[in-house]
Amino acid sequence: MSTKRIAHRRGVMTTLSPHVTGHQWATDGTLLRVDCDRGIGWVATRYDLSLRVIEEVRGSDDEVHRAAALWARG
Repeated sequence: MSTKRIAHRRGVMTTLSPHVTGHQWATDGTLLRVDCDRGIGWVATRYDLSLRVIEEVRGSDDEVHRAAALWARG
């Protein structure tokens, strides 16, 4: 299944909880990923449909999950 076809499944989106790593689709079709950066901090990355990085935020757990929540809303 292509990335474009997956991105249009708007009804299955979940939110990333604080202190959790993972990925989700945003309402605008972009892919969001949150990871713990080797125990040093957190990083949130936003990808377009071609899986190129659009935005990236590094910081505390709260800062990164707040950015991911904003991106998720589109």
